[in-house]
Amino acid sequence: MLKHLIISSLFIASTSCYAEIYTYKDSNGKFYFTDNQMDDSYRLLSVFRPHLTQQSNEGYNHKLYLRNKATFLPMITAAAKQYQIDPNLLHAIVDTESAFNPSAVSKAGAVGLTQLMPRTARSLGVKDSWNPEQNIQGGAIFFSQLLDKFRNNTSLALAAYNAGETAVRKAGNNIPNYPETIRYVEKVLAKFNALNQP
Repeated sequence: MLKHLIISSLFIASTSCYAEIYTYKDSNGKFYFTDNQMDDSYRLLSVFRPHLTQQSNEGYNHKLYLRNKATFLPMITAAAKQYQIDPNLLHAIVDTESAFNPSAVSKAGAVGLTQLMPRTARSLGVKDSWNPEQNIQGGAIFFSQLLDKFRNNTSLALAAYNAGETAVRKAGNNIPNYPETIRYVEKVLAKFNALNQP
């Protein structure tokens, strides 16, 4: 009964945020719910994004994904170079965060290509998170700051991008033991490594 109540609550919450809701079962049999599919073991429960016609139960439209990717990669590369980030790494972050969907919104309210929270966006000087170029610039600045704070440790910077700097600090400057964060770091690094293959 409790499980059904949790799922129902997530469905209701997701209608206001237009989020995809996935479920994941860990090795101990515990269920987790998230709006970020880390790999194929995450099962799609629902999609509530009526204003995004490209979204469906089949997932993100591949044609639109490829078109958006071609459109935004030059902006991603330029921002990465400006803030001294490997362009392939920023590419992998954007791909993982939003699948190059500039209209992506998480259930927590993160917006756009790099999934900036409103408060973070304001602190970075981003006036319009829906603007792809501003969003990419903000995400690049934010990740660059995290790399500086964690002494260029890419894994920790990625963990902080996903779970927050405080969570990484509380974990003793390690990746927090959150299944979603662990999988997020793994997924971004896997995409990054694939992009670096000749």
